[in-house]
Amino acid sequence: MKEKLISLIRPLIAIVISLILGALILFIAGYDVADAFGAIWNASFRNLRTITTTFNKSSPLLFVGLAVAISFRGNVFNIGAEGQLLMGAVFATLVGLYFTALPGFLLIFLMLLAGTIGGALWAFIPGYLKAKYDVSEVITTIMFNYIALNFIGYLVRGPIRDTTQAEPQSFSIARQGFLPEMIPGTPLHFGYLLGVVLAVVLFYMLFKTYVGYEVRAVGLNKDAAKVAGVNVRKTIVGTMLISGALAGLGGAIELANIHYLLEGISPGYGFTGIAVAILANSNPIGVVFSSFLFGFLNAGATSMQRSAGVSASFVQIFQGIMIIAIALATVAKKSLTKKIEKKLDVKPHVQVIEEVKQ
Repeated sequence: MKEKLISLIRPLIAIVISLILGALILFIAGYDVADAFGAIWNASFRNLRTITTTFNKSSPLLFVGLAVAISFRGNVFNIGAEGQLLMGAVFATLVGLYFTALPGFLLIFLMLLAGTIGGALWAFIPGYLKAKYDVSEVITTIMFNYIALNFIGYLVRGPIRDTTQAEPQSFSIARQGFLPEMIPGTPLHFGYLLGVVLAVVLFYMLFKTYVGYEVRAVGLNKDAAKVAGVNVRKTIVGTMLISGALAGLGGAIELANIHYLLEGISPGYGFTGIAVAILANSNPIGVVFSSFLFGFLNAGATSMQRSAGVSASFVQIFQGIMIIAIALATVAKKSLTKKIEKKLDVKPHVQVIEEVKQ
């Protein structure tokens, strides 16, 4: 319990430190700190509509945060959540454009299912290459991001372009495929609620099931997991599939929310999702809160620029400081663990495994 409390306190300290440093930077730059933070607050929490808008902005970050969190737990560095989200949006778009005769609930379900499959398929090849040939998943997933982005560019400039619009974009999906409002008169849709439910399910899977044990075992030490009877290759591929499916589902929900496909459908959600997962220490429940924090900052960025004259780039500065603070806390924790092991003469896992083999 003490260890869990410490793991919760560490991100909170990082957030406080980043806000203090951010305020100091704003002050040095000559901006009114109170006006800047007030603008962010008002844009996110002034009334019911702004609050629900903040939840909507958090929705894609929640899904990609969960995607990255589960891959990190399995020690698979999935940097391709961006591309998987984009492919999820592509698959959902095609269903929304060509299955217009279906009723609303069925069409939405098929769009979300297609997005989930699209994201999983886009993650499969990097996962397979990692498991079978030990090819760096960092390189392959980054390359797949660019392929997905340029594929969308081809689609919205060619086969599915709506020529009535000045900017390249697809035709709008069937109207019954639009995500319904959860609260009338607000932009809030059920996608965020679905993300919260999935976070709880993932938390249970990771820490209460044998599948989760295998993922965490491979993440902690592949050699030890193999000795314990875990199929490491299968677990790596499975982890990537789940990760890609979550990111793809997030892309499908974003598509069903804005109703058409365009190159800028993601302003970098997949990369911000890495920061979301790191801030949450790859804990699915923590991702719910960290994604909301980043959504809150993103929702207030434009308002801060408009009301206080502060560049929206300062939001990225806050986010960067948070990640640095979390990284420093993680390094300090590992250093303390090594000191304790040295004092207690605790042998590393790999050394123990070698002795067992001998």
